[in-house]
Formats: sequence, C-alpha cells, structure tokens
Amino acid sequence: MKTRLSIVMPSYNQAAFLDEAIRSVVSQIDSVHEFFVLDGGSDDGSVEIIKEYEADITHWQSQPDGGQASAIVDGFSRCTGDVIAFLNSDDVYLPGALEAVIEAFDADPGLGFVEGFTVIADGDSRITGCDRRLGPSAAWMRWGHLRVHQPSTFFRRSVYESVGGMNPSYGCVLDTELWYRLLPACKCARLQRYTSVHRNHEDAKGSAWGETYAREKKMLDEQYPQFRKRRVRNEIGRVGVNIALMMSGRARRAKADSAKHAGKLIGDAFADAASTVCVERKAYGRLR
Repeated sequence: MKTRLSIVMPSYNQAAFLDEAIRSVVSQIDSVHEFFVLDGGSDDGSVEIIKEYEADITHWQSQPDGGQASAIVDGFSRCTGDVIAFLNSDDVYLPGALEAVIEAFDADPGLGFVEGFTVIADGDSRITGCDRRLGPSAAWMRWGHLRVHQPSTFFRRSVYESVGGMNPSYGCVLDTELWYRLLPACKCARLQRYTSVHRNHEDAKGSAWGETYAREKKMLDEQYPQFRKRRVRNEIGRVGVNIALMMSGRARRAKADSAKHAGKLIGDAFADAASTVCVERKAYGRLR
C-alpha cells in the first residue's frame, strides 16, 4: 500500500507568509493524505486566508493554544498517515517534493526519517542561499554535529510515537530536542533534491527570540550532555564534517546553487518539480 503522508501546519499571526505556505501544500494535495492547519487565534487576517483553502484542508481551527509545540502535538495526535511532517506557516514545500518523499518511504519500508536539501529565502521570498548539508545521521550527532533543516524533514508516525512525541516544554528548539530522540531510533536517509524553503525574516524565532533560544540551548546542554558537552569529541566531529562536505562535493554544489539562484523569487527559481531535482546517481540514499 502506498505511504500515506499527513502534514500539520502550526501558525500564529503569519498572514504575510501563510498563503504561500498553504499553496505549497494544496498544490501537491494529490500526494497528501491529511492536511491540518492549527492557528493560535490570529487577528491579522490569517483566518480569511485559511478559509480560501478549506476545501483542501482536512481540519483547521483558530483559537488560543499553548504555543507552537502544543499546536504540533495536537496536530500529530489527529494524524492517521504513515509518515508525518510539520511545516511552519512561514516556510514552503517545493514542487514535487511530497511525491518524492512518498516514493522514498515506499521503496524502503525500514526507513524512518528522511530529509531533503533546503533553500533559504528572506521575508520577501527571495533566495539567499542553498544548503546541501550532511545528515540526518545519528552517527554524526554523536560527534556533536546535528544540522537538520526542519521544514525538509519527514518521519514515520510509529517512530515519532515510540520516542514519546514532541516535548511541549520547549518553545524554540522543540525540533532539535525531538531529533536527539528520533534519529537514534530509526534508519535515516537524505533525499537528493531540494525539498523545502526555510525563510529567515525579522520575526522568525531564531531572530526574535534571543533570550528564549539561549535559555533552551542550556536546557539541551543539561538534558543531552552526551551530544553537546564533549568539547574535544565535538571539535573532531566538526573537522570531520568539513572534510566530508568537501570530499563529497556537497559544499561546492551548494555554493554553485546559491550563486545561481541568489536574489531570485522562489517561484521563479523552482517553478516545477524538475527544477528541484539534483542530477545525482539516485533519488535518495541511506547515509554513511
């Protein structure tokens, strides 16, 4: 049976980006089993945008909640798909990405976690860079390297549930905390194509939540010292990652992609599925 994909979109006062985010899902709705939009009670016109697409949304709501993590936990509790993912309402899926993800999981029933390459854009939807980082890999993580772009991640619901789900006590690094539990619990793979757009803008968490981000990083240090508090081991891992990036050619190709697309609008640079596919030997592969 074909893998069923469920997507959860948490949102709060992101009307400036919400339409583009929702369209990136509904434009691929044939590949989506379920689509949940959970809005935290926005008062910026978000509800009107959501209503425009409600025919393609399995369930949506707009009401006060406990924040992003609580919204995601709520959404995932509603999911019945085999594979789940969450897309923040200021990020975007690229054309053809969702079908490619399903094909990867279909091809390998033992696969638990997939991440694609990621495009970086600004608040005006103009590309600022392209990322072909190493990972996802529990092995690299043990050497202090955990570099995962959340919007390009997809994982089996059974694995997510087996590790206890998302921890709602984290509001800023909630995805990082989940990866520390999720990656060691399953087989991971890299999808050799650009899958999503991660948007950096002045209201993004990493930009606007400085104190919270710093506090939660300390919480991670205390909770996961085996990954974060080994200075010598982590420095060796950093050097190893840089060598692997150079030897694999990923750093060079990412630099070339960044130069090619810098300043372009997302829709102009990645207008169709073919434009997101990398010319490599196979569509996906298990990491080494």
